[in-house]
Amino acid sequence: MKAYLRKNPLIVTGVILLAVMTALAVLIPVLSPYADTAQNAGLRNAPSSLAHLFGTDKFGRDIFVRVFSGTRISLSIGIGSAVICGAVGILYGSAAGCGGERTDMLLMRAADVIDSIPSLLYVILIMLVMGASAGSILLGFCIGGWVGLARIVRGEIRRLRSEDFCTAARLLGAGTGRMLFVHLLPNAAGAIIVNLTFLIPKAMFTEAFLSFVGVGISAPAASLGTLIQDARSQIQVAPAQMLYPILVLCILILSVNLIGAGLEKAVRRAEEG
Repeated sequence: MKAYLRKNPLIVTGVILLAVMTALAVLIPVLSPYADTAQNAGLRNAPSSLAHLFGTDKFGRDIFVRVFSGTRISLSIGIGSAVICGAVGILYGSAAGCGGERTDMLLMRAADVIDSIPSLLYVILIMLVMGASAGSILLGFCIGGWVGLARIVRGEIRRLRSEDFCTAARLLGAGTGRMLFVHLLPNAAGAIIVNLTFLIPKAMFTEAFLSFVGVGISAPAASLGTLIQDARSQIQVAPAQMLYPILVLCILILSVNLIGAGLEKAVRRAEEG
């Protein structure tokens, strides 16, 4: 399995792209001589140069630094959302899958009610109450973002409970906790990891969309969506200002999707083998 993962071109390409983007997001804002909020009125809408690789915006701010500062926000929201939604979804789905019929019905109907409200509405309502920040966006995502994973975990656990190895474990006296953490969740790990991976680009794209329509992170912080929105007014003067954050966002989403697709392929191959 490990050897196959290393030879999987989708995973290798995705990991390389994501590692490069993460390194740039960490290092560029620290090593650059320009602050991401520093303005220079005498250097507005400057084209790309050795001093400013992506040029400057309408306030004279260095776009290269701002793009990778925005990449930090996108990555933190994407990974944070996956971690929180993953933890809640696994626990909730495990409770529904291991419980009786009545417990399962009550838990999953409650999840259906939560999931019936669009996630964007949760995010917007939380931002109206808590303000426009990365934390409020992350909280809004996590209110309903775990439901899909919980359904998958619940389905996998209920399917695995009827397998022979679970029957044997019960006959040997294994309790519910041991059954869950030793036998059920490890055997459902493939599907869980794949779906966790796909939560990351979903959160990053949603955050970028919200920022683009003007209800995302407020100034002076700037996500990739905010940068795209700011550059829209300059599209006829300096179209490259919009191109750079769009390109970085596409690479981020593509890299994580490649990893997810590669993991899905690896899990399917392992199940068939």
